[in-house]
Amino acid sequence: MKTSDSTKLEAANLTDMTAHAAPPSSAVTRFLAWAQSGPGLALIALSGFWLLLFDALRGEWEINAQYNFGWVVPFLGAALLWRRWPGRPPSTPPHFAWPVAAFAGLLAVLALPLRLILEANPEWRLAYWVHAFQVVGLSLGLLYQVGGWPWVRHFAFPVCFMLIAVPWPMEFEQGIIQSLMRFVAGATVEFVGWLGIPAMQHGNLVEIGNGMVGIDEACSGVRSLQSGLMIALFLGEQYLFSAARRIGLLLSSIALVVVANMGRTTFLVWAAAERGFHQMEAWHDAAGNVVMWVVLPGLFALAWLLRPKTPMGAEAVASVSFPTIRLPRWVGIGALAWIAFSLVASEAWYRTHERQLVANTPWSVAWPVEAFNFKESAVPENALAILRCSNSKTASWQDDHGNDWSAFLLRWDAGENSAQLAKGHRPEICLTAAGARLLDDLGMASVSLKDVQLNFHHQTFEGGTQLMHVFYCIWADKVSPSELNLKEDGSRSSRFDAVLAGKRHLGQQVLEVVITGPESMEAARQLLEQQLASLIERL
Repeated sequence: MKTSDSTKLEAANLTDMTAHAAPPSSAVTRFLAWAQSGPGLALIALSGFWLLLFDALRGEWEINAQYNFGWVVPFLGAALLWRRWPGRPPSTPPHFAWPVAAFAGLLAVLALPLRLILEANPEWRLAYWVHAFQVVGLSLGLLYQVGGWPWVRHFAFPVCFMLIAVPWPMEFEQGIIQSLMRFVAGATVEFVGWLGIPAMQHGNLVEIGNGMVGIDEACSGVRSLQSGLMIALFLGEQYLFSAARRIGLLLSSIALVVVANMGRTTFLVWAAAERGFHQMEAWHDAAGNVVMWVVLPGLFALAWLLRPKTPMGAEAVASVSFPTIRLPRWVGIGALAWIAFSLVASEAWYRTHERQLVANTPWSVAWPVEAFNFKESAVPENALAILRCSNSKTASWQDDHGNDWSAFLLRWDAGENSAQLAKGHRPEICLTAAGARLLDDLGMASVSLKDVQLNFHHQTFEGGTQLMHVFYCIWADKVSPSELNLKEDGSRSSRFDAVLAGKRHLGQQVLEVVITGPESMEAARQLLEQQLASLIERL
């Protein structure tokens, strides 16, 4: 009798466990069935195109602090799509199914050429935007096939919201930022004047009694402009604001960022004038964090105050079931196969051209820390954002003969940038922008150090009343005896030439040495050779 009761109890427990385990198993089964259907495969393929875009943008998000917020944009975009889903309109049959499908097919074909271009030019912003519009177009095309124009209109904003993570074109970005910096510098001069601190504006610089404060450094919080715009766009969609309220929130975000940064720079200039530059530098990062703690909560509070009592379009459409989507399975399978082929073909193209590459001798710089007046410093953040180098070192000192030295060592790791990006740091570009005048181009100067031969481009510049001898050397990690003589000047034609030549970035570094003191070319080159004997160390 006990055995029978025990058996019944075990059978009841087993039945209960099976009943609880059935729903997850059923959900997994349904998901696997959906994933193998035509719509499921199409959505998975679309996700693959989005992942390719985010992978291309990842390097900019990592290196450029101005776009660090890009990491959260995909998650915010997904949240906005989820927010829009309950209020979706009834789907309608697409009237132009075949033309839209053909256009989407052309967009999908771009995956291979874009992969080839971005492999050689990972930081090319024009390619970023072409890639972004390709993926947005594919997304809107799939929405059209599923629900017609009502679905495209309904979900367009969350899809296009992803574009905020794409870096602005360089000329546009620099124009906006420089204009804001000059405006903030001018306002800061007025504010510190009210505090009894005499100051003058020189472009992006504020001159006070004990020195110059650079707004490009003290106002690095201007990068919060793009973060503020991103948050304003997100909150406007989250609360389903009207167009007028969205525009008002965007303008408010710009005003809030500018006012917060004016407060920040005013505080830092006051600190430099009253407490010294050392104290200003100690408070610099904390002041930048305060800007973000003012801007972001301020935008959230403003959006909460502007929210309508009855959110527009928030009502769920319970009667609208998921539409019956008739997409053949070969669409998704073909798109996934094309993505895989694009990745393999691109890698094969570059590896075929890299067969003859050999490793170059690795070396670094051992700074003369015992030299008179030696000082090691950092490259400004705005310069690093443009150069995108992986590591940077800079130092200055004075030798036994009274000559002033300064040197920059910039390092680019493989894959994160194009091979021609280092040439954007040429002395005739950077020193001229800093106010120096190019006097003469003295050609190449070779320095042999044991088994390392460094070839420097020798130029002379006039900086104020001083004559500067500038030596510039690019060193690639791998070289090819048969490598094509590419122009590599950053132009569009040179970027396409790099793709055709199968040349991508495999690692390089730049050493720039500036000597002030020698009067002749021969004396400067002799000093360089003597100094490099102790400066260069092989790794």
